[in-house]
Amino acid sequence: MNTQQKDSMWLDEHHQVSMDELIELSGLSIKELQNLLESGVLVPNNKEEAIWHFNSHYLVSIHTLSRLKQDFELEPNAFALTLVFLERIRTLEFELRGLAQVKN
Repeated sequence: MNTQQKDSMWLDEHHQVSMDELIELSGLSIKELQNLLESGVLVPNNKEEAIWHFNSHYLVSIHTLSRLKQDFELEPNAFALTLVFLERIRTLEFELRGLAQVKN
């Protein structure tokens, strides 16, 4: 999967990406992703299976985390907390869009 495919992918709770796709598209190293897994902020849908898959919405947050890392020289110690905040912002934006649609 290339960057154009990632940009056009419909990212929601129903689509999944493999660990390999996450590594390829995230902009983070394997070690950095493993640290996010170990900290519990990145959670696979199928922990018990040999090949993990993740909700595709993680791509957006993790890609943003990668940009923050590059642009602001974000320290690896801050990755987990930053990802938590990015995911919370994404959730709140989704809820706000839903409320706006109900209102209209």
